Amino acid sequence: MRPTFSVQALLMLLAFLSALLIAVVAGVLSHSTGVRTAGAVLYGGGAFIAWMTLCVSVLTALGLLGGAGGAGRDD
Repeated sequence: MRPTFSVQALLMLLAFLSALLIAVVAGVLSHSTGVRTAGAVLYGGGAFIAWMTLCVSVLTALGLLGGAGGAGRDD
């Protein structure tokens, strides 16, 4: 059974918010070690991209966002 659009939107919102939290923590931790502000922002951005990519890949593999996990099935 494929989740409805509203469930998929909530899953994406959860992935986005968790990625944002990870990015802020990574940026603050890198800034506290002596990295300049621009470097800390870039570090946090990299953490955001990495975590968001991981979340979307896992959700797609589980068939919760459509795509490869649930393609071609009519359950």
